Amino acid sequence: MLRFIVDLFSTPALVIGLVALIGLLAQRKSLNDVVNGTLKATLGFVIIGGGAGIIVQALTPIQEMLLRAFKLEGFVPFDELVVAGVAAQLGRETALILAFGFLINLLLARVTPWKYVYLTGHMLWIHAGAWAILLHSMGIQGAANIAIGAVIQGLYTTFFPALAQPIMRRITDNDQIAFGHGQTFLAVAGAHIARLFGRPEDSAESIRVSDRWVVLRDMAVSMSLIMTAVSLIAALYAGQSFVEAELSQGKNYIIFALLQALTFTGGVLVLMQGVRMFISEIVPAFQGISERLVPGARPALDCPVIYPYAPNSLMIGLITGTVAQALVIPLIIALKWPVPIPSMIVAFFASGTGAIFGNALAGRRGALFGGFFWSFAGFLLSSWAYATRLFGDLNALGASGVGFVVPDAIVIAAAVKFLFGLAGIGG
Repeated sequence: MLRFIVDLFSTPALVIGLVALIGLLAQRKSLNDVVNGTLKATLGFVIIGGGAGIIVQALTPIQEMLLRAFKLEGFVPFDELVVAGVAAQLGRETALILAFGFLINLLLARVTPWKYVYLTGHMLWIHAGAWAILLHSMGIQGAANIAIGAVIQGLYTTFFPALAQPIMRRITDNDQIAFGHGQTFLAVAGAHIARLFGRPEDSAESIRVSDRWVVLRDMAVSMSLIMTAVSLIAALYAGQSFVEAELSQGKNYIIFALLQALTFTGGVLVLMQGVRMFISEIVPAFQGISERLVPGARPALDCPVIYPYAPNSLMIGLITGTVAQALVIPLIIALKWPVPIPSMIVAFFASGTGAIFGNALAGRRGALFGGFFWSFAGFLLSSWAYATRLFGDLNALGASGVGFVVPDAIVIAAAVKFLFGLAGIGG
């Protein structure tokens, strides 16, 4: 049963399909409408996952080339690997925190003004695992670990979407969906800092391209050209022998680099098509839950749901996030902290989100700052958490060489540890 709970809630498409099914049944829709809406919402999220998988598959070799070019070593900032690594010892606690935390989220959404239901399945799993690991490191075991972890989970999944919602309204121009991801703290913080020097009316999405460069107005073309430049530079610096021997399986390294760039763009286009299909189905279906179970509720969803609203900002975030990671590494080395391996995946998904949030409050300057701020501050946080063993000895728990990078988990863990320390609980 515990395994079933973990597998269900860590499979976003199934969570979305279940929510759509419940929502449509609550509205007493016809059988045809129920089947159609449930399958299309599920398939939309499957398409999003497929697009994200293509993006990751394309970015991983580019990242490997960059690491080879600059000879970087350190730990891997990868939340899923941390939670999966400790599953043998803390899998039961993680599953029960996830299940009871979701129930607390539903209860709080019903009785408080924060009407948000957190539906990003893998983030529910990651954060439940983070609380289980944190409390275990403080000597809190068994039922106490599960109970305290579930309360933290329920509060987090209710309050943090509320924290992001004022900006989400600006991004989407409506109040139908909320943001449910572990990036929230830095995305919101970066956007508010950017308000000091940016203006929302100077949006990155309204940047005009000269008629001479009209081809660049097409997102697919401009994205392909930018990623081709990045990929080719990475391949040239990594060297032909390394790329062809370790990554391309003998294919010419220039052709391989070009193919990875185009594959990345193809993945983004697939992802955005999935988002459009998914949103068109989940919003009407969720009205059933809003009307019957949690009046006024909004679904808190994964970061790709905002990408179609601000594609220029998304690309700005990818570029500035990559630059930020390159600049923060020397600072981390100077601090003598462990070095998080730079990640193009973080630069796209996280800094892209940070840029979209920044653009919503502070225009193009906000997009530039939001994308840069997320990766710079995020990597500092990740390195600090790993250096100070915020979550205890991850190697001893089975998560060797990997660390958390989601800022929400790190910031909340630090606050919990501090407050419990004042009360004389934990170490």
